[in-house]
Amino acid sequence: MPNYLFQLGHQPHISRAEIISVLDSKQIDYQLKSADTNFLLLSTSIPLFATELNYQLGGTVKIMEELSTTQNIEADLGNYLNRIVPTGKINFSLSGPNATKHAIAIKKNLKQTGRLVRYVEPKNTATILHNNLIETETDLNIVYNRVYITRSIQPLEEFTERDYSRPKIDGKSGMLPPKLARILLNLASLSKNSTVLDPFCGSGTILLEAMDLGFSHLIGSDISSKAIDDSNKNIDWFIQKNKNSAKPQLILSDVHTLGQKLQPKSIDAIISEPYLGNPLHGHETKEQLKKSIHELKTLYEDSFQIFSRILRRNGVIIFIIPEFYLNNDVIAIDCLSRIRALGLKSVALDPESDSLLYRRPGQFVGRRIWKFVIA
Repeated sequence: MPNYLFQLGHQPHISRAEIISVLDSKQIDYQLKSADTNFLLLSTSIPLFATELNYQLGGTVKIMEELSTTQNIEADLGNYLNRIVPTGKINFSLSGPNATKHAIAIKKNLKQTGRLVRYVEPKNTATILHNNLIETETDLNIVYNRVYITRSIQPLEEFTERDYSRPKIDGKSGMLPPKLARILLNLASLSKNSTVLDPFCGSGTILLEAMDLGFSHLIGSDISSKAIDDSNKNIDWFIQKNKNSAKPQLILSDVHTLGQKLQPKSIDAIISEPYLGNPLHGHETKEQLKKSIHELKTLYEDSFQIFSRILRRNGVIIFIIPEFYLNNDVIAIDCLSRIRALGLKSVALDPESDSLLYRRPGQFVGRRIWKFVIA
């Protein structure tokens, strides 16, 4: 069974949950071997299509395959490079403990045999991509005293383009990162012919990521006419670039009246980051936060009442419920009991917690990701 090492993103617990969700949805037989804050190691019964898999994932930096257990890193990797690049110049990179020292020794030994060799210092993933080290199988990694070949790297430039080059970016309603939007879609474990709704679509981030993943039955709605216009322009831009994408249906609607515009039991999945309240600056009082939280609680409970009507049997909801940080206090929105009373049950996304918290250090708002299904 081949061993694969996944280099996780800056929210490793979310990256791990996404990887497991995708592997399970693809019905890939795997055995989890180890996991920490940087890497997830697993073995599979069949080789992975690493490039395709890394393209789908939003939270994985690299997918690597174990080359060997080695006793002599410099000699073994020199022999490997000599074999994998039998003629011409050898370009390679090496990362991990004492990587530069090992790389210089490998380069010196190979040159003594008459080979032309260039060591590419792996400053970032772009360096590896631009030097074609994935194709030549010469981006090497030392992790836990084992050597791994990089099989694929996250398409960072494409994420960046969809984030910053689309025509409409809204700093108030469009702050959901494309990588996180992609993770939300993957956590739902959907087939590509599922009908997916984002009822708080903003400028269309989730819709764009769903289009890029190949979903063709998409609906976005928002109370803001500006958000619908922004989504429409961003979708047209994406279609113009990709030519073969089906255009989502866009609906200008308050979530409270959305049930009047969609048929009952017509939606397979609802995936959304809702309105999270006014942007915080860190000097809000507890009373101000409690007022905002009461308004959000009412909005979310009303939304789920609509969701329970339009969601099909076996349908799934991936929804972000924010929590707020004031000094040393964490202030959450107590809406789960009402959601569960509507016939929805939460599905654990992590062995240690029902939900997944997405938060960078210093942020005043944390995004807590929940998964619900019809009970």
